[in-house]
Amino acid sequence: MKPLDDLTVVDLTQSIAGPVCTQLLAEMGATVLKVEPPSGDSFRNLMNGNMFTPFNHGKQSLCVDMKTDGGLSIVTELVDEADVIVESFRPGVLEKYDLDYESVTTRNEDVIYCSLSGFGRTGPYQSYPGYDPCIQAVSGLMATTGYSDRPPVRIRASLIDCGTGANAAFAILAAVRHRDRGGDGTHIDISLFDVAISWMSYWITNYDQSGSLPERAGGKGIGSAPNGVFPTADGHIYVAALSEAMYERLCTVLDRGDLLEEDRFQTIDDRMDHREALRDELIPEFTEFTSAELERKLLDAGVPAGAVQTVRDLVENDEHVEARSMIVDSYNPEVDEQVLAASLPFRFSSNIHDGQFSSRPPKKGEHTDHILEALSYSDDEIERFHERDAVFSSS
Repeated sequence: MKPLDDLTVVDLTQSIAGPVCTQLLAEMGATVLKVEPPSGDSFRNLMNGNMFTPFNHGKQSLCVDMKTDGGLSIVTELVDEADVIVESFRPGVLEKYDLDYESVTTRNEDVIYCSLSGFGRTGPYQSYPGYDPCIQAVSGLMATTGYSDRPPVRIRASLIDCGTGANAAFAILAAVRHRDRGGDGTHIDISLFDVAISWMSYWITNYDQSGSLPERAGGKGIGSAPNGVFPTADGHIYVAALSEAMYERLCTVLDRGDLLEEDRFQTIDDRMDHREALRDELIPEFTEFTSAELERKLLDAGVPAGAVQTVRDLVENDEHVEARSMIVDSYNPEVDEQVLAASLPFRFSSNIHDGQFSSRPPKKGEHTDHILEALSYSDDEIERFHERDAVFSSS
């Protein structure tokens, strides 16, 4: 038994944010029916399917053309019986098919309906397309990222997408809990823009209080020194001496007690005022060690540090990744190959989830006929749907 095994979720999303949300629900036991257009999820072909694979485990795929009468009738039947609907269409599109929240609730009044978009369902930006790097730009995040003498840069991982998907799943579970305790269904409006703004919270609060804008600081941290990226004998390391005690430990590890006596470096404020001078003192010491050696020495001494690793390091060499089972076997349906994927980032002491994905990502339309059979369509009716190009199957 899994926590959500009594829920049926109709997934009308593509890309990353929506699939992240519905994968979380699927891995907690929900039956997730992924409704795909004839061309499939638009992210299936990106990076040879490697952008689709990590976020679509545990789902069944129904490939259907909603622009046909037959296809629309199938999707309508699914949403009218669903416990949860998650969609990522542009505002106004689903109204044409009577699949918007207002229309669906006339037929399924207790449904939990989550609309996931770039900018939300209200406001002057509501009709704009929104993708992770664009949201990084307009949310202020990109303006804080990079070096002060160079243009802003994007964060290469799709953090806003993934964060929006996780927030959407949380909101859905709250709505399910509310409904289970006697409440009504609800419409959840969540956007990448809103999530990004919420993640800029301490910069917003600091600007309101001080009037100061965050500056692009490259590898430098905020609030203390040394705090940033430093070179080592074989790469780079991030070191963050966030308190006087940590700075003392750092100097002890390096056998540089003289830095504790130096007037320029007496307090955190002093060290921040003379950040570059302190950096010049530390670099020759750090480059005596490899990143791994220095990381271990500093961590053992209680100084926060992290060797800068590549994806190869994570996959092939990181013993903690292995111990935590954070990389697991998966399957890329677009190239029909076994691949590795990052697992879900939580562990339960009970048997709710063991870290392994419940099932591989589906091929486009892999479960089309199975889903139609579950809706009580006969073999002849299913064949006619195929003949009229209302549905498609991978078989």
